[in-house]
Amino acid sequence: MEVAPVSELGKQVSERPAGSLRGFADTVGLASARVWRLRGRAWNTLRHPAGWELWRLPPAAVVWMLGTEIAVAIWALYSAFKVTVTTTDLVRFGVIAGCAIWYLIQTQHPEEQRRADDRRGEHIDQTAVWLGSAAVLLPPTLSLMLLLMVRVQRYSIAHKAMTTFLFTTAAHAASILGVHTITELTSLHTWLATGTLPQRTGDIVFAAVVLVGTALWYFGSQTLLISIARGLAWGGWRRQKLIGSWADNADFVYALQLAACTTILGAVNIALVPLVMIGVALRSTRLSQALADTIARSQRDRKTGLLTEDSFHTPAALRLLEDQTDRRPTAFLMLDLDHFKQWNDKYGHSGGDIVLGCVSAVLRQNTRASDVVGRWGGEEFAVLLPDTTRMEAMRIAERIRAAVAATAITGLTELASGHATNEPRTVGPTYGCTVSIGVGLSPENSTDYGELFRAADSAMYEAKRGGRNRVVLARSALAVDPPSPRAPMSPLSRAGDSRREW
Repeated sequence: MEVAPVSELGKQVSERPAGSLRGFADTVGLASARVWRLRGRAWNTLRHPAGWELWRLPPAAVVWMLGTEIAVAIWALYSAFKVTVTTTDLVRFGVIAGCAIWYLIQTQHPEEQRRADDRRGEHIDQTAVWLGSAAVLLPPTLSLMLLLMVRVQRYSIAHKAMTTFLFTTAAHAASILGVHTITELTSLHTWLATGTLPQRTGDIVFAAVVLVGTALWYFGSQTLLISIARGLAWGGWRRQKLIGSWADNADFVYALQLAACTTILGAVNIALVPLVMIGVALRSTRLSQALADTIARSQRDRKTGLLTEDSFHTPAALRLLEDQTDRRPTAFLMLDLDHFKQWNDKYGHSGGDIVLGCVSAVLRQNTRASDVVGRWGGEEFAVLLPDTTRMEAMRIAERIRAAVAATAITGLTELASGHATNEPRTVGPTYGCTVSIGVGLSPENSTDYGELFRAADSAMYEAKRGGRNRVVLARSALAVDPPSPRAPMSPLSRAGDSRREW
């Protein structure tokens, strides 16, 4: 998965006062421009079907995804021709669509930032507040039209492959169609059509049970369809890898609770939805976005944006454990910048920070979304490569080494010695930054997280002793040096000290 940086225009818009008319106009213009630019992107993709990412997936995943999309399309056409649209439906659609558009515009930049920071591939978007209520209150034609509007806007900031995004959209459509079917088969449809909620205790309980059932379908159908596709595509069936963490799913359930509130208000009086739910939904999403941003910043190195040493251990150890469970190889890279002190001495610590930033950019460009990349401290970096063989690891390490050596370091300044002002002067693009890389392999070197690090660390020092700017493969497990105090203890071996369950 490729994660594109947030545009400079988006940053400028986010810096304007939230309540200013100019800021809102710019935000609307940015959203419109992004959606408009999708025309060329979509047309270019459709013109080259042979290059679709779909064909690079295993055959079983291709069959499942195409079969699901075709089945959902048939279901949608059948439902659309079966149901008629009334004036009340159109009014409800206009109000809910207006609320959804306002919500999308107000949350687009922080949402894009969250998606850019989130490289796991699992992302919970709280647009279910509007889509879930539309599935109950509106006929399929209008609710699917709202889904299309929402997904097109979100695709403009998602930076995901169209293949993945289309299948996720089909899963959303299946959820909406299933919710509508449940509503049609129960007396809830009559209550919603007349706008009068049940009065008797038995009817109230029944309506509550039906609403819970629609929420369960909305949640369960998406989870099942997407998790099966992930399992077939990735070849692994671990719970967290398929459906995300408990926290992710809790966010989804909370969004569905807000959707239930929106549904009840919409059934009583549709005018209550914008008066109540827009503020609630925006407040909830912004708090969630702020919390996610705070957590992401606390786990990221300020100078490079990579994981810090402390935040690197847990995801790296989990990836290693997943590979061991599925009997897949893992590689661990340790990198050290050669003669980094010379950069600091010549260009100052600010110049050293620029060099670190350039190296971190090379690491991002040459690693996958599933890889764990961090700055270990000082001028050292670490990369854990899940499901990676010896040959693949050496190829990736050599690619990183060559890319760093070929990188032009820009933005450096040095003191203009001899000049009266002695002010810093800008230096042109500078080459010469190199790295020494050590490669440790699991299970060849070890299946223990700390020992695997030690193997890669020893290989890195061997690369430096051998002349620097080179890649060295760790020796076999029997030949690895005695334990080093640098070797971290696996976070999984300290499970008794942790209160987190996963």
